[in-house]
Amino acid sequence: MRDIDWNAVESEDDLRNIAAPVLEEFGFSSGVFAYTPIGIAPTGRPGLLKRALSINFDEAVIQQWFQFQDELSGPTAPALSQTFDPIRRRMSQRVLPEHLNLEDVLRDKAVVSNVVAANWVRTLLQMGLRESVHTPVFTGRGEYWSLAVFRFKDNPNTGLLPDSALRDLHWLAVHFVAVCIDKLEWRGGSTDYIKQLLTSRELDCLYWAALGYSAPETAEILEIKHDTVRQYIKQALKKLNARNKTQAIWLAHRFGYLALP
Repeated sequence: MRDIDWNAVESEDDLRNIAAPVLEEFGFSSGVFAYTPIGIAPTGRPGLLKRALSINFDEAVIQQWFQFQDELSGPTAPALSQTFDPIRRRMSQRVLPEHLNLEDVLRDKAVVSNVVAANWVRTLLQMGLRESVHTPVFTGRGEYWSLAVFRFKDNPNTGLLPDSALRDLHWLAVHFVAVCIDKLEWRGGSTDYIKQLLTSRELDCLYWAALGYSAPETAEILEIKHDTVRQYIKQALKKLNARNKTQAIWLAHRFGYLALP
């Protein structure tokens, strides 16, 4: 595996062709490599996926993750909504690969702390998943990249991976990150999500609102009228397609417009 010519990698299919035999060697049949621009949202939840690469994995499940990734979707979202994913929540706060047995995860109250999280894991078990290895990679920009590989019930049980295999998966994930940034342009531009760019005044108002200041307090800081502050926030909500001020703050942070403490 260490002989891979990364300079020759030009496409996502090239990455799949590299990953598939590695997964098979370790007794796993499929996987997902994913990119999250903001690793941890201001709410403390994992940020939302922006891109994902399936490796012999059901594309319909990935589409479901993207379709129901609104953190305000609540109990109306299906079981595999990102909102309820307890494993992503756990791994977005770790730095080392982890081998998980899903039956054990379901019994671990530190990971599965509520009914919807339990339903999320049960749904994976119903799909036939038995084990997974999650390899997180973080960048200095606060991004969360991950390589997750899966073993199904019909795969031979080769037991827990040795530390050498976990190191190999981490090595593979780090190189996938480099290729996706440098060659495949997975980061792209955050303005694709916003029809109109936010003005500096709109960002000022969202920033002080994020710190807990009311409209009159923000108006005093910015030396403008408080009705003007409300108008700026209203304009920001419209541009961000946000339902309320809290969601607007979160979206602006996710897209890189707000650098919050």
